[in-house]
Amino acid sequence: MVNITASASSMARENNALSVNATASKAAATEKTAETASAGAVSDTTVISTLAGRLSRAESSTSANIQGLDHQALAAKLNGNIKDINYPLDAAHKEAAARQLPQPNDAASARSAAAATAFIDGRGPNPFAGLSREQLATITHDDSGTFTVNERRAAYTQAYDEEQAWRTQVVAQAMHEYDTTGKMTDFFKSVLSHFEGLPKLEQALYPEDYASDLQDKIKLDFNYFNHAAGDGGPTPGSLASMSKAGQDKQAPDLFDLLLGLNSASGARQ
Repeated sequence: MVNITASASSMARENNALSVNATASKAAATEKTAETASAGAVSDTTVISTLAGRLSRAESSTSANIQGLDHQALAAKLNGNIKDINYPLDAAHKEAAARQLPQPNDAASARSAAAATAFIDGRGPNPFAGLSREQLATITHDDSGTFTVNERRAAYTQAYDEEQAWRTQVVAQAMHEYDTTGKMTDFFKSVLSHFEGLPKLEQALYPEDYASDLQDKIKLDFNYFNHAAGDGGPTPGSLASMSKAGQDKQAPDLFDLLLGLNSASGARQ
């Protein structure tokens, strides 16, 4: 099935190593945002090199930790990371998280950690807005201590919000496609393209056959209204045939179709 929910299970990929693209412009933008939540002045050169170095250390540590894991073990580890950083927002947990210091605790890293804590407390913007999804995934899944738990939570939240915004848009497009053509082939193409552009660590949170399942759906080009593949005519019992016969039957809900509940296209559940 096509799983576009936030709680997708796991997927193995040949290459578990991260690809961190710590561009200078994005690093500078992130640290400048962090400055709004904490005091102190550090030169732009120090800011850029500090974030780039932290990302590199985190990437190296995570790559070593996940080396050799199959898709099930990798997904379990990544989901464990997400569970850890989404700690309960009660006073005790928040105080404990706020006490955590980045390693090493230099001035720029300390300001980033303080900005992340301010964001979690609702006192400032997300310091990682503007980073790439690769960089956000690197921070989210760093358990080396380079980034604090609040920095990791802020990075995860930023990626999650971006993902939800994309899903809202693509589902609206899918509804239009279904209403006008009876198909969702373009929707599946959009989902596949988006998935292939995600960081390897995010891809690992989806089923192992996620991409191949989408490719099968694209190739089938199924028409849910005609209940036939491609441009085939209405099959007996399809919505189109019942409409011609004057039978009153409501069309299946799009979200049911997205979840494969009404799909006859051979989607794997």
